[in-house]
Amino acid sequence: MHLPAPDRAARLIEESTFVWYQKFELAPGVWTPGVADSKQLLAWFELPEDLCGVRALDIGTANGAVAFELERRGAEVTAIDIYDERHFGFRALADLVESRVIFHQASVYEVREVTTGFFDVIVFFGVLYHLRHPLLALDRLRHVASGRLLLETAVCDHDTPGAGAIARFYRRDELAGDASNWFAPNLPALIDWVESAGFCVSRVLGTPPDGPSRAAVDALLAPGTPEYELVSYERAVGELALDR
Repeated sequence: MHLPAPDRAARLIEESTFVWYQKFELAPGVWTPGVADSKQLLAWFELPEDLCGVRALDIGTANGAVAFELERRGAEVTAIDIYDERHFGFRALADLVESRVIFHQASVYEVREVTTGFFDVIVFFGVLYHLRHPLLALDRLRHVASGRLLLETAVCDHDTPGAGAIARFYRRDELAGDASNWFAPNLPALIDWVESAGFCVSRVLGTPPDGPSRAAVDALLAPGTPEYELVSYERAVGELALDR
């Protein structure tokens, strides 16, 4: 990929009709009008500048900001989103920067079916709380992981100070006025969820710049068999789901 000329980037932004979610530098001095600064969030995890030879997976890619940044650093990138590549302008943006990122319209639950092989780095920003089955999503990511899981999500610690591992369920739009938000764990529960799915949390990054209702964890693939495969009933459910 390459950074396009500023005038071409500015013209695409001006003429665009798709949804802008992520704020990033599309060309030198030209910033997209989104609200989520994905590159700043990615900086929390201190990924190396040189990612040559790394296979990376970006879940919930939206405008593609994280995917394009990982590609710029040399990674071989696959991006997934539940919306098609026109909704957030992914295709138009990928063409502009001459990106080779592989895009799949799919949910995180389908990641094993639409991708091949394993990923050294999985980026999972701003998705977990939109899911009705967050643990299933983490289990599915474990099936395609070979290294790090970088996860950022809404948490409920500010509403439940001092509590043990718990999660809040939001049936309607109680979380940020968005009816697509379903669950927010507190930090102890988030760590338990990630580790139960077969990862080991190496760092808790606290609360990213968005505020105290957000948190991020850096996790590594844990050796051995994850817990969900050791419980016969849940293992059967998982196998049925994968065999569909």
